Amino acid sequence: MLKAGAAALALLLAGFGSAHPVLAQEQVAAADASGDATTSPEPLSADEMEVLVARIALYPDELIAVITAAALYPLQIVEAARFLERYEKDKSLKPKDSWDGSVVSLLNYPGIVKMMSDDLEWTQTLGDAIAYQQKDVLLAIQQLRDEAVAKGVIKTDDKIQVVKENDNFVIKSASP
Repeated sequence: MLKAGAAALALLLAGFGSAHPVLAQEQVAAADASGDATTSPEPLSADEMEVLVARIALYPDELIAVITAAALYPLQIVEAARFLERYEKDKSLKPKDSWDGSVVSLLNYPGIVKMMSDDLEWTQTLGDAIAYQQKDVLLAIQQLRDEAVAKGVIKTDDKIQVVKENDNFVIKSASP
């Protein structure tokens, strides 16, 4: 059973994952029509999962929810990175209407978009982990947070709030 903090993050992730149920149905239908059998990737071990989520585990929960949801759309992440490069020169550009809301939200974090686009293998692996091992992703994030708090690596300051809810650490932006 997920604890309160992990459950809250799970709810955020579930909300993003179901943002386009029709699109998801169309993708499944297209895969079925083409005869391609979709196979789930080999599950990651607990250690592999911690390595995977280490670069995002100490971000605020809301940002993790956006990152993990956007990881389900790696092609859109690449397009978003290219968009941001062009946007530097032409501020009149608008994101594609077809992009998932999580990818559009991620445009507010150009460094993260670039990181995800530059390391597409990581992005795809994170997307697979969210799709097939969501509970393990949440547990790995909490494990890394527990260690970081115990070592004093992360604590409440003027930028973030680190709050313990039940047995989980929730990280929030200090300014709403």
